[in-house]
Amino acid sequence: MDYDIDPFAGIEDEAELSPSETRKTLFVKAKLGYARIEKVFVQLDDYPQGGDSRGSVLGHLVTAKKARALDLLLTVHALANILDGSPLPLVTWAKLLSPDGQEWKVRTISTAFRELQEMDLLELSGSKQQPVVLLKREDGSGEPMPELKSENGRGFFTVPFDYWTDGAITKLSLPAKAMLLIILKETQDPKGKLTFTMPVARAKNWYGISERSAERGYLELVKEGLISQKIQKVSDPQHPAGRREIVHRAPVGVYSTAHRERLRHLAEAAADAASKGS
Repeated sequence: MDYDIDPFAGIEDEAELSPSETRKTLFVKAKLGYARIEKVFVQLDDYPQGGDSRGSVLGHLVTAKKARALDLLLTVHALANILDGSPLPLVTWAKLLSPDGQEWKVRTISTAFRELQEMDLLELSGSKQQPVVLLKREDGSGEPMPELKSENGRGFFTVPFDYWTDGAITKLSLPAKAMLLIILKETQDPKGKLTFTMPVARAKNWYGISERSAERGYLELVKEGLISQKIQKVSDPQHPAGRREIVHRAPVGVYSTAHRERLRHLAEAAADAASKGS
């Protein structure tokens, strides 16, 4: 009998995961395929009393230049189903939201969590280094998260996990992220509008972001190939040329209305199968 066999032979340390690998690993574990966000996060249902804008929490985050708080909030929503009972340490949150080769500092994540808590978008408990996160409604009302079901109507829109796994979350500027969320919100329903036609001059009044931010966001999304656009000329007797232009914009690829609807149906089918098997 050979007593010199090393029982630990072949057991080697694995390489540390990069931020992009960390995102892909956790989002595969999350399974759903998309984050589900209430539409009121992007736009209020009506103008507040005495107000001149329907801009909601998204508009506030953009105006206040809180890009990291926005990234963190969306990511918490995306991973909510795997966080229950298994909170992530701050160092993992920092890695999740960083581009490869440039990780955020833990105090940056801590500050973003605190900002979101002050905005009544979530509640923190547990340890400072590994907080337990309880999400609240995305309108900043402080109310508990509603149970969103398909029969409750289209009160939400979806952000495909590709937003994280393909790296858009670390590549896009804050204006581009805002305009992508707005377009996803406005084109969620396959039986509704499939294009978005907002002139940049309406951005402040409708969504609480500046005309310049809207314009920058549009340009970047086209450049990155996340949306396409088509100009339509329509009759207008008040226009000097007798016609005016309307720019139709639509999300494409994994962000398209059709793809997001497929993801939703797949998730519902998987949930039905799981409930029948339990």
